[in-house]
Amino acid sequence: MNIRDQVFAVLESDSKEEFLLALGHRLGISARFIFSEESSEASQQARACNEMMIAIWLQAWSMKSSKGDGYPDSEFLPVLIEKADAGNARPHLRNAIESAFLSLGGEGNRGKD
Repeated sequence: MNIRDQVFAVLESDSKEEFLLALGHRLGISARFIFSEESSEASQQARACNEMMIAIWLQAWSMKSSKGDGYPDSEFLPVLIEKADAGNARPHLRNAIESAFLSLGGEGNRGKD
């Protein structure tokens, strides 16, 4: 199972909220690290991480709201990838996804709740 399939599986599981919270947290840490760097891409990457975090918080909040303002699960990862690519921050997204999976208990627990 590739990482895309793993994300879709966890979004359909009981671990969805925990995954979203961990994913947003890890991207926040990445943004904080990026701000401490002095690279020419730092601002662009930090902005992309911020845009991804907004999408993640919207997705998490939609689980608590009857309005359903989040993205359909099938569109959520493509939206994150688009935002990451716009800011050359795909490695930060990948690291955040992998870290969020680890917070769920490792590879054996991905999407199985």
